[in-house]
Amino acid sequence: MSDGGTGRVPGARDESLIRTLFPFFIAIDRSLRVTAVGPRWQTALPELEIGASFSDHVVIDRPTDVTEFDAISAHDGAIFMLSLAKRPLFKLRGQFVRVHGDDGADRLLFVGGPWFTNISDLSALGLTMQDFPPHDARGDFLILLQTQESTNRDLRELTARLRSQMAKQRQLEEELRQIQKMELVGRFAGGIAHNFNNILMAIHGYTALALSRAPAGEQVRNSLEQIRLATDHAAALTRALLAMSRQHPLRIESLDLRREVSELERLAKPLLGERVELVCEVHPDAGRAQADSAALKQILMNLVLNARDAMPKGGHVRIEARPPTTAPSESLRHGDFVEFLVSDDGIGMDEATKARIFEPFFTTKEVGKGVGLGLSSVYGLVEQLGGKIAVESAPGVGTTFHVFLPRIVGVAETKQVTPTIAHGGRGERVLLVEDESMVRQLLERVLSQAGYQVSSSLTSEAALKFATAGRSFDLIVTDVVMPGLTGPELAAKIEQACGVTPTIFMSGYSEDPALREGRLRSHQRFMPKPFTPPDLLVVIRELLTQYPRRDSAIV
Repeated sequence: MSDGGTGRVPGARDESLIRTLFPFFIAIDRSLRVTAVGPRWQTALPELEIGASFSDHVVIDRPTDVTEFDAISAHDGAIFMLSLAKRPLFKLRGQFVRVHGDDGADRLLFVGGPWFTNISDLSALGLTMQDFPPHDARGDFLILLQTQESTNRDLRELTARLRSQMAKQRQLEEELRQIQKMELVGRFAGGIAHNFNNILMAIHGYTALALSRAPAGEQVRNSLEQIRLATDHAAALTRALLAMSRQHPLRIESLDLRREVSELERLAKPLLGERVELVCEVHPDAGRAQADSAALKQILMNLVLNARDAMPKGGHVRIEARPPTTAPSESLRHGDFVEFLVSDDGIGMDEATKARIFEPFFTTKEVGKGVGLGLSSVYGLVEQLGGKIAVESAPGVGTTFHVFLPRIVGVAETKQVTPTIAHGGRGERVLLVEDESMVRQLLERVLSQAGYQVSSSLTSEAALKFATAGRSFDLIVTDVVMPGLTGPELAAKIEQACGVTPTIFMSGYSEDPALREGRLRSHQRFMPKPFTPPDLLVVIRELLTQYPRRDSAIV
């Protein structure tokens, strides 16, 4: 029915002909207001009159998603299927023709008629054969084919949308399974980390005390060094478990990326060997990362060593820090972040391997050469820092990891830190609270030999009685996870009764986010177990120097 372009508005003679041939015609303007209607609408739908809203009364079923004037006009020559909003079984088929009148205003003219598939529907819809426009068998067949094609096209589009939605749902389900798996392993890791780190603390501490008395060159000293190295390795595995479960203690601060990457480069090069070349680059506008220095180094070091293992014949590893070119996910789209790229030209990974690389204990290495915690700990640390990680890889073309972490724009002031020397005590009174006897006895010995007066307690309740019985203490060193009151709860009650007291919290594992993330008061510190006796003495001297007893300025 199209004239192949924009025609003029029908004159009186043309309108009379249209009324005769198409008693259900409708004319609408650009605002979809009805400007003319066929005579049969008076009985079929009296509300469809001049001035009425076309879209309030008529629904365009085919083509789909076509509701505006220009969209309808763009389908010039197409077959439209319409239905009435109040009578959905009343269908019409026809075409829209674009016309304009003497005033220059555009119009759309629907020319067509009722559409039905069963002859019995005629009387049910109140129709007669005179209500249908002139047609022939060939035209009806063409219209049927066009309508069928329109339906098939809509079905293909619907199928494509459903497939896309199903793929997204499968991806979300896989991510949920990964999160649930990480949480399960995290609970397991947290359950064993506390006791395991207490054991490592005792081994490491007593080994350090023995080394301090072992003469240089003696065979026993070499044996003690091997024990210390083995303990360090075990502690690293425990930290990897906690990192994988996003429970690793963090100290969030503004990081100078050039310094961080330079320090990592210095540490990593000796581990890569002569056949692997490491190249590092920090873009001038990369900014500063809001992260934990040790966690960032652990993330990058694990990725670098993973790249080394993927290049048995040698190759190149590249670390790059830059503003990201694309957003990593919806959750980071509106945030400011820095992108770290760690790439290699190694053997690469297939899709099956790539889908599992962040799973705990998954490894492609030979037995005895890996436990499958490296990349899973990277994933956990990145998530704990509020970032995202992605990977690109294919067999034979190498691998690139993209790590996105929160970023600080501009240059922040760099604090000059003067190392504190682990000087001995001056008779200061220290309240030690530790329910694990091995660790308590070790720390009693370390502190007493360093010149502190130590009062130790097995339980937090006994420690509270000590502190509130008129015996003031200069420092509290307490475990976090204990029966009864936790370390932070104990410190709060002591401060209520005795005033603010410098406090060191220690734990092999803590669910308290304030401790893990370093959100403590200025006179409080957190030390994750295992730590060395010199490390403890350094922190004690730092606190006692900065906050001597009776200093009311502590906030």
